[in-house]
Amino acid sequence: MHTIQQQRQAILAELARLGPMRRGSVTDQYVETTGTDGKPRRRGPYPVYTAKEDGRTVSRRLNRPELAAACRDHIAQGRRFRELVDQLMRLGEALSDQALSGTAQKKTPRPGSKPASKRKASSLL
Repeated sequence: MHTIQQQRQAILAELARLGPMRRGSVTDQYVETTGTDGKPRRRGPYPVYTAKEDGRTVSRRLNRPELAAACRDHIAQGRRFRELVDQLMRLGEALSDQALSGTAQKKTPRPGSKPASKRKASSLL
């Protein structure tokens, strides 16, 4: 099993290898039209990139197949980035727990026991 430091270094190395990334998704859009014969027609699919920008949803049609493929790859890279950052945070917290485990912790009195100041005062009487 890897130590926490080895896992951390592996995650950092993978983060360094990530390429272009982005948030959002690519979905297929279809357009419903009516033909000259009056029958409904469905055209598409047209790939559309959708993401949040400044709290608003923004969509852009990707007019070339290679753009859609590249955008999907960039989105996958962005998702992997978020996964790795979450893992890195968990490992950082584990390292922090290890570092803090050696520090003295404040003792809490046992139920029913008197504080030390009251014991001293009562023993003087």
